[in-house]
Amino acid sequence: MTWIDYEYLVNNHRFLQIIDSFGSDTIKLLDIGCGTGVLPDLLDKKIDSELKLSSDLLDVSDYCLNQCSSVLNKLKHFQANQGFLSYTETIETAIPKSNYYDSIWAIHSFYTVDINKIQDILKHIKTLIKPSGIFLMCKASSDSWYNQLYNFYLKKYEQPNNYRRFITAEDIQENLELLELQYDVIDFDYNHEIDCEDRDLLEAYLKQCILNNYVDVLSLFKEKLLQYLNPKTNQFSFKQKTKLIIVKKH
Repeated sequence: MTWIDYEYLVNNHRFLQIIDSFGSDTIKLLDIGCGTGVLPDLLDKKIDSELKLSSDLLDVSDYCLNQCSSVLNKLKHFQANQGFLSYTETIETAIPKSNYYDSIWAIHSFYTVDINKIQDILKHIKTLIKPSGIFLMCKASSDSWYNQLYNFYLKKYEQPNNYRRFITAEDIQENLELLELQYDVIDFDYNHEIDCEDRDLLEAYLKQCILNNYVDVLSLFKEKLLQYLNPKTNQFSFKQKTKLIIVKKH
């Protein structure tokens, strides 16, 4: 996901209120799909209290675990603890704890998780959180640019038997409802804009969106991109819609 997605999140008043609600204590955090630590790096500058987030990290990439740990240990309000090299689907085996974390985050992760495993994963996340703890998940909506582009890519490029769409925010909401878990939602609606002449940035962006660095994306998406070209600004404008899903354990 792109930097702007995280910027919108850390600049949201309601999200910052949630962070403020942790007070000035040290809390135990699990970051699922931690990536390279973009969110903590941005959020650290927004925290006014003496809050410390003692962070366990889970990611399928050893590089991401190491990079995120390095970033966190340079920040005022974060400290990297244990790293778990694991798929999200095997979180129950990787982290067999209960009532342990004050908060669990999954911020722009879960996109390629097996949809048939979502309920089991959410059940275990509930087990991992302390009473009165909070689970935060930020995901693109089904009608977001990310999902539209990825679905187009799979139909045009991938073989049909390899087809697996991204998990959407609505998939998570549906499974939370099946588990009878109450949640709140903060909706985000904004654009990713790229100058038409900046072909290198456009190419890198499209490859990031489809999680594939080896596709000739400018050729593959040539006709589709015309739908998003604003001739007045000479920019491509991609509509992004995301949801922050907030689950409080009672």
